[in-house]
Amino acid sequence: MKSHDIGTFRSFFEYWERVDAMKGLLTKKGLFIAVMLAWPLIHYAVFGLYLQVQTLLYSFQSWNPLTGRQTWTGFYNYITAFRSMNSDGVWTSAIFNTVLFIPVNILAVALALVIAILLYHKVPLARFYRIVYFFPALISIVVITMVFSFALNPTQGIVNGLLDAVGLEQFKRAWLGDPQTALISIFVFCIWAGIGGSNVILTGALQRIPHDYFEVGKLEGIGFWKELFYIIMPLLWPTLSTLIIVSTSGAFSIFLQVMLLTNGGPFTSSTTVGLEMYRLVIEKNDYGMASAYGIIFTVIGFVIVWCVKWLTERFDTAEY
Repeated sequence: MKSHDIGTFRSFFEYWERVDAMKGLLTKKGLFIAVMLAWPLIHYAVFGLYLQVQTLLYSFQSWNPLTGRQTWTGFYNYITAFRSMNSDGVWTSAIFNTVLFIPVNILAVALALVIAILLYHKVPLARFYRIVYFFPALISIVVITMVFSFALNPTQGIVNGLLDAVGLEQFKRAWLGDPQTALISIFVFCIWAGIGGSNVILTGALQRIPHDYFEVGKLEGIGFWKELFYIIMPLLWPTLSTLIIVSTSGAFSIFLQVMLLTNGGPFTSSTTVGLEMYRLVIEKNDYGMASAYGIIFTVIGFVIVWCVKWLTERFDTAEY
């Protein structure tokens, strides 16, 4: 055998060795990926997809778990739900209040952005303030609602106590028991509790902006507002727009805060869609009607979130 033939054979053998090694690597990598994805996929299939399909099926049925009787009713639940949304004052108030939570949640993101920018510019004790703002996000929602409720207690709360101390007794209220202030108090709570998480995310996004951009801006002599609109906002917009979309969708799931603070009262002045669906299930055992409402508001929420996403994309392509 000639030398060049031996070299060719050796190269061919080495090539197939490398191919076999790559196959083994791909097999191990694929097995690792499959194992890592198995649990999330199983979890989603059982607690996500399966429950969503079951909800859709229940929306076409009349089912009371106490009797165990399931009757196929077609679109009866949907027709009844739409009629209630138009004529029932409880559902009208619930829908109106739920929609109001959209700008409230977006306001919480906006305030978190302002705080993140201020703390990013080396405000004294910046790290301490970040912890203070993030603190409500670390504690159970049940605990912070109890703290907030006690602060607004009409006789022992710190809010009325401070008003009394500074001579503003005329502004004292039963904040969570007054129809005029109950919903506003919940808005304040949601803003206070929601700023911390958004602030941490936005602070992280700010810290990922290359510092060279700010150095060039200083050399060009731009002020704070030009730095904000020409450097910070364009580079921060992908993160900010995502938070806006998530906050918009979160407005339709406001439930636990309202139930713990006011239980929808007084006189349904602070009730929400989520709370009313909860009552249909727990108090009336009407799973079919609750499922129909759930499907309806899922579709409505999807349309609203899609519109918000479309608007944020338009701003993303706009020039600052």
